[in-house]
Amino acid sequence: MVGALALAVWGIVMAIVSSSGVIMLDSMFNLISGIMSFFSIEITRLVSGKKTQEFPLGYFAFESLFVFVKGASILILIVMALYASVRVLLAGGREPALGLMTLYVAVAVVGCFIVYGIARGGYKKTESEILHAEMQAWLINGVISGAIGLAFGATLLLENTALGWLDQYIDQILVIVLSLLFIKDPLTLMKNGLRELLLAAPQKEYAARYEDKLLSCKDQLGAKNLALEIIKTGRRMWLTVRIDPEKETVEIKELVRLKEYIGALAREVYTNTHTEVILDRF
Repeated sequence: MVGALALAVWGIVMAIVSSSGVIMLDSMFNLISGIMSFFSIEITRLVSGKKTQEFPLGYFAFESLFVFVKGASILILIVMALYASVRVLLAGGREPALGLMTLYVAVAVVGCFIVYGIARGGYKKTESEILHAEMQAWLINGVISGAIGLAFGATLLLENTALGWLDQYIDQILVIVLSLLFIKDPLTLMKNGLRELLLAAPQKEYAARYEDKLLSCKDQLGAKNLALEIIKTGRRMWLTVRIDPEKETVEIKELVRLKEYIGALAREVYTNTHTEVILDRF
C-alpha cells in the first residue's frame, strides 16, 4: 500500500510537470491500487472475525463487492484516459518532455521491483494468496513500466531523424495501446465479483475439483445418488451435498460422521470450504 501510494504521488507530480497522459494513467493505477489495499486490510479483518446477527454467514461477500468496485474503478479510469488521449491525438498531439518521462520510468521500475521483492518474501513465509496476487501484479507493473521506458528511449533516438515528427504522438499512442490491452482485466473483475454477489455457480475449474473428489466416493458414502451445489463468495466456498441414501433410515451418529467425512474431503480440495449435507430422495 505504501509503495503504491508513493509511486502514485511521484507519478502525478511527474505527469503534471511533463504533461504526459501515459504517466498519469500509470500513476492513477498505482493510486487505485494503494487505496484498494487500504480497504482490503479492513475487509481482511472483517472476514477473519466472527459471525454476527447482522451478517450470520460472515463478511465473505464483502470481498466480492470489493473486487467489483475495484474493477469498476479501473474501467472508469481507462475510459477517461482513452477519451482524453483520443482528443489530444485528433488535435495534433503534444510535444513530450521525454527526458522527464524517462526519469519517471526509471524510478517507477526500481520501485515496482522493490515492492515485488517485499511481496515475494512475504509470500514465501505465509503462502498467502493475497500476497501471491500482489507479487504478480507488481511484477507485471514493473515490466509494463520498463516497456514504456524502452518506448521513450526509442523515441529519443528518433528525435533528430526524419521520423522525429512521431514524438508528439507517442504519449497518446502508448495510452491508447495500454488501455486497449488492459480493458479486459477490469471487465473480468466486475463480472466475477457480480457473479459471486448474485450467488451464481463459480467457474468450472472450482466445481470440477469437488466433483472429482466427491462423486467418485458415492459408494463409500452409502448413496444411490449424489448432487453438489457450489457457491463462492470471496475466499469462502459454500458446498451443499445432497445425498439420496441407500438405507431407508439413517441414525444421527451416522449422519454426523458422514458430514465430518465429507467436510474433510471438501477441505482437501479447498481449505476454506463450508459444507452442508442434506439427505434427499431424488
